[in-house]
Amino acid sequence: MIWIKSWRGVLGAALLSLLVGFNMLVPTAPVASAAPVPTGLPTHFGLGLAAEPDATGIYGWMPDSAIPWDYAYQYLAGGVNTGSGWETWNSGGQFPLYYAQGAASHGYLPVFSYYELLQSNGSCGSCGESQKDLSNLNNASLMASYYQNFALLMQRLGSGTYGGITGYGKTAIVHVEPDLSAYAEQAVLNIGSGCSGYCTATGNNPAFLQAAVASSGDADVAAYPNTYQGFNWALLHLRDLYAPNVLLAFHVSDWATGTDIGSSSSTSLDAAALGQQAGSFAAQAGITGVPAGTSSYNLLFNDVSDRDAGYYKNVYGDAAAWWDRLNVGFPNFHRWESYLGAVSSAANRSVIVWQIPLGNQYYASENNTNGHYQDNRVEYFMAHLGELQQSGVIGLLFGAGNGGSTVQYDGMADGITNPASFCTTDGVSSGTVCNNHTSAYSDDDGGYLRTEAQAYYAGLGNTSTTSATSTTASSTTSTTSSTTSTSTATSTSSTPSTSSTSSTTSTTTTAAPTLTFSGTGASPTAVSARQYETLTGSITSNQALTGATVTYRVVTAAGQQVYSRSWTGRSFRANTAHTYSASWRVPRSTATGVYTFQIVVTSNSGAVLASDLSAGQFTAQ
Repeated sequence: MIWIKSWRGVLGAALLSLLVGFNMLVPTAPVASAAPVPTGLPTHFGLGLAAEPDATGIYGWMPDSAIPWDYAYQYLAGGVNTGSGWETWNSGGQFPLYYAQGAASHGYLPVFSYYELLQSNGSCGSCGESQKDLSNLNNASLMASYYQNFALLMQRLGSGTYGGITGYGKTAIVHVEPDLSAYAEQAVLNIGSGCSGYCTATGNNPAFLQAAVASSGDADVAAYPNTYQGFNWALLHLRDLYAPNVLLAFHVSDWATGTDIGSSSSTSLDAAALGQQAGSFAAQAGITGVPAGTSSYNLLFNDVSDRDAGYYKNVYGDAAAWWDRLNVGFPNFHRWESYLGAVSSAANRSVIVWQIPLGNQYYASENNTNGHYQDNRVEYFMAHLGELQQSGVIGLLFGAGNGGSTVQYDGMADGITNPASFCTTDGVSSGTVCNNHTSAYSDDDGGYLRTEAQAYYAGLGNTSTTSATSTTASSTTSTTSSTTSTSTATSTSSTPSTSSTSSTTSTTTTAAPTLTFSGTGASPTAVSARQYETLTGSITSNQALTGATVTYRVVTAAGQQVYSRSWTGRSFRANTAHTYSASWRVPRSTATGVYTFQIVVTSNSGAVLASDLSAGQFTAQ
């Protein structure tokens, strides 16, 4: 249990301990009507992680943890018409196929967050995020590319053979366009910047927002109306055509109705009413009233924050990101559960909570420095799974939304860290919380999620069952093991099922390798807050190389680093290009100006092997 020291003495400490540990003496969250669990998902409450196809994710940390995780998730981003989207990360658009095979080889159900519309090239490149989404949604040529891109994804995940490539054919989840539905709902409610001329009426109805569907000219979606509702029906239809084994998830944001449940300190909000409104919008978009012969969304996704609360407070000076774990002050967990339970009931769909920050206030490792920021959601959620289930939640997906946030592996490469502990009032409406436990793990979260997940699955008897056998068909099989360090879906030179290079491969010459860069760039050239900037590049070594670390970073004009993403333990085959891609979601507080994308490759001893300090430039606006 977390040590909580009260300002009012021992009695206060005991009371607060009861409140945190047993959830007593505070109002409980309302119970949501039971929504169905989609066929193919675990019958138990599921846990998963953001996991790259490398040693930090599905080919290393996850299987090495010996925890039977249920899910592994990965963004698909870059834009549908930019030449740098996910379909270019491997030949033939096979990245999701390789990722799904790699995840499944370790027993993880693959989850893809399809985030493409905002990063696509349209006619409103300098607009804010909401306006750009709406503009792109109504750009006929762009949307023709969009439907073709989504169809390609379905083909790679379905059981059919397209372009000589047989798809995955087993259960997978595709999470459709985080944030877009909130912008759509706010548009038809005429909130904020409003509809930008794309609405036919005002009201909580997705049919009131225009979109290029039939007008896109794509033959597969010609039967669907040119509305946001029609857009969702079109995606469902493409799933039906090419990948009925795929489960589609509709995203519902905490701020969809114009009031942010996740940050508001108001004491008068009717969370259940707001949740019912957001759930009704989701249902109308693609659950109820769909045309005959068209399926519906299988489940809902929700996110609580894109980074640790400690990051928001210490980097941006925004303390509103903290939720009161005692459920007395606002924002807090019970009010969010009320909102989410109402969403689930209104839409009659179960919910998976996605991209949950990984910081904690338990281990001394979490000292609110880069990579070790505090949060309290993983602690609260793991201690209150019953509450979440009552709110319609069937699973949790943990992952850092931005660089600098806490991760579950040793992303900072600083080993076991136990700096001086401290007490804080963050995340509690009274008393203090102290991170005075010593970590024995090199994980940046001190090993908190690792140990909590181990205990959780031990309580299940280490069994993983699904609600039913999902649709299966002939598909390629993956034999990748966690020791194959070059078997990653980000490498254009190999596939998870065919790579033979192992982590024991080493160079046979004493000469230092020569590394060259190609195809580097940052897209788009202008980006607004909360948009994604895609960073890509290919690296070629003139000789075999193992144990390298590839680091992508973004710096200001003054040289200050604002983003960093590293791939450790990388292996390179001689004279073969290896491509890496990362997406950085630009924080709301990012200063306007020119930013530079840099690439640095270091050896296992930390020596710099090569660098490109001008791999790309873009402007934050």
